[in-house]
Amino acid sequence: MSVSATKDQFNWRGPASGGPLKPFWTRFKELFIPPKGEKVLPTASGMMLILIGLCIGLAAYNTENNILFAALSLLVALIVMSGLFCWGNFLSARWRLETSSTFRVGETGEVSIVVENARQGFPLYCLQFDVDCETTEESQQLYLKNSLEPGRACRLVWRYRPKKRCVTDIRIFDAVSSFPFGFLRKHVAGECSQTVSIWPARAEYRRLKAPGGGFGWQGSSTKRKGATGELIGLRHYSPGDAPRSIHWKVSARQGELMVKQNAAESQARYSMIVDPSGYLWSNEEIFEKMCSFVVSLAEDLFLAGDLDYCRVIGGSTIKISRVADLESFFDEVAELEMEARPRDDREAGYSNAITFSQLDGKSVGATINGVTIAKA
Repeated sequence: MSVSATKDQFNWRGPASGGPLKPFWTRFKELFIPPKGEKVLPTASGMMLILIGLCIGLAAYNTENNILFAALSLLVALIVMSGLFCWGNFLSARWRLETSSTFRVGETGEVSIVVENARQGFPLYCLQFDVDCETTEESQQLYLKNSLEPGRACRLVWRYRPKKRCVTDIRIFDAVSSFPFGFLRKHVAGECSQTVSIWPARAEYRRLKAPGGGFGWQGSSTKRKGATGELIGLRHYSPGDAPRSIHWKVSARQGELMVKQNAAESQARYSMIVDPSGYLWSNEEIFEKMCSFVVSLAEDLFLAGDLDYCRVIGGSTIKISRVADLESFFDEVAELEMEARPRDDREAGYSNAITFSQLDGKSVGATINGVTIAKA
């Protein structure tokens, strides 16, 4: 897919990334002594061509046959021209890495490479990009299959399905040109990376009766601002507000987005406390189930308007007011590790605090004041 090329607002990488122009003699020198991270290697067909050239050369010197010398000259010229074209094909190429805002184990996210041809007169051909995920050691090769016209850009997409909860770097570690004959491959360092959090997969769990209501139980309407109940006012849109809370008619009249403020329900709200101390969890499998259970329960409570605070023992307390707050908590859970020594900075004072513990060899429970309210 081709899009119009943009110039300056992105952090580009590659030979045409907008850095200071190299002098001609420096570029000429790089033909023979490639800079660090660059190299030229023959392909399988290129190795065969070189072998044929060596055989013809030996035969030409032994027989002193001018036709064989001419054939050798053509082969040498072909290899040299292949190297020059590979080098020239890269000179006006630049690229950047884009990723989905969120990744989740078992769900497909998107990793994109935007490639631009900054050349004024010639198309860009035959590029290959090697992308990998550093922690999980998953990789993918993306190809520019069609020519890219001057001044145009295209997007190469990797449908990435994570298999492991972690915080990792997704990077372009190599860019390759095999234009025009496929005898030589010019390698250039990709120099692009982005750090992403991979959230745990959703876990199936069973809700039990909760003390004091909640979990979708309805209460009486109050005039406190919240996400449910009767409409009590409007305010300006803030990043992270749910699209369903936008008052579209008023927004159209005002010329800017306005968000509905509703009266909250006087039902119980919950806080979540997560303890990664190793003595609570018998093995990594149970610990991973706990992480999945935590984000699943937090997500459902948030959608029901029942989630107040979230905290990982040893971290900061997050007031859950909007989607961005919930995502910050999920980012903390993504990098959570089971610790051998218990953390001793627990805080009290949370109302309806949900804690998590191992119930048996395979189950994790969520409890409030010793009462189990859900089980995974």
